[in-house]
Amino acid sequence: MRQSFSTTALVALLTTFVSGQSNTSYMLKDDLSYQNFFQNFEFFSGPDPTNGFVQYQDKQSAVDNQYVGYFDDTKSVYLGVDSKEKDPKGRKSVRLESTKSWNKGLLVADIRHMPDSTCGTWPAFWTLGVEGKWPESGEIDILEGVNDQDAAAVTLHTAAGCAVDDLRQGSGVQGAADASSTFLGDMVTDNCDVDAPNQDKNAGCSIKAPKPQSHGGLPTYGTKFNNAGGGVYAMEWTDDAIAVWFFPRNSSVAGTISSSSPTASSAPNATQQRLDISNWGTPLARFTGRGCDFAQRFRNHKVIFDTTFCGDWAGKVWDQSCAKKTGAKTCQEYVQNNPEAFADAYWEIGSLKWFESTGGEPVKRNVRQPGRPVRW
Repeated sequence: MRQSFSTTALVALLTTFVSGQSNTSYMLKDDLSYQNFFQNFEFFSGPDPTNGFVQYQDKQSAVDNQYVGYFDDTKSVYLGVDSKEKDPKGRKSVRLESTKSWNKGLLVADIRHMPDSTCGTWPAFWTLGVEGKWPESGEIDILEGVNDQDAAAVTLHTAAGCAVDDLRQGSGVQGAADASSTFLGDMVTDNCDVDAPNQDKNAGCSIKAPKPQSHGGLPTYGTKFNNAGGGVYAMEWTDDAIAVWFFPRNSSVAGTISSSSPTASSAPNATQQRLDISNWGTPLARFTGRGCDFAQRFRNHKVIFDTTFCGDWAGKVWDQSCAKKTGAKTCQEYVQNNPEAFADAYWEIGSLKWFESTGGEPVKRNVRQPGRPVRW
């Protein structure tokens, strides 16, 4: 872990059914990368809605305790957690929510590191509708997992009346699926309603990424994701479908996106960059079908990064592997008494950009060492 973390304050920066529905071309609308990041996000410090064993920190506490900062060498953002205290009130962490919301488009995040596959963790990169009571305007979990998992889940949450089609997936190798493939993962549930019958509460409709060791699967989550240098997640949201791609660090697409990261002086609304997604191949997950009105169920979403602990998912499945692995009877017991286990439970976000469609023809469709940011 790098130790050259400066506390120089930068407080000023904080004052449808068929795949042919997508467009090939997107233009950059909002660049939230690097020094544009914190001025476009606010710190959520209330009780965890998922009942996690966590204390979300406000802006000042996060800065003072070095839970947030920058890596100057990679022009990236750091979001960390406490790895020193044994606090019976929960482990300190941060949850950042964008101050702006969007409707339909392409969200692209170059993630260099995410919280590793440590028992007790529950990290997520997601979007949430800001209208009405949850989940009336929808939730899109782009990257999520718990405990010692090694494959990400992509999940949608809605109110009643949204079900998707389980169109058969392909080989598990990005860009190499056959012509009938619509996504690479495995659909676990197909009803996005959080109260759907015959599904666990709040399960939503969910697609699990292929395990990295099977069928040429991708390192989509946790420790294996970090060991591979991370990669790029992209979520396309249209009137007819929601799709998520993952491109590992050594892929040509990831290289193109990461090489266009902004300089410190980039304007947050620069519109020069254009992406053509026609050569992106089969997505990791695609949700579509006549059983869901996507334009109605998903509206005005903000972007969120957070790391919580235990709670309604990580705590619920503790006995599946972590109780035996850690020797702790409960998730809360382990998270409270083993702060050093969470030294690598941090996000490093290389870039974050929102693109909007320009129209066009339909689509037929080196490892970074863990460390602390060099300065705040």
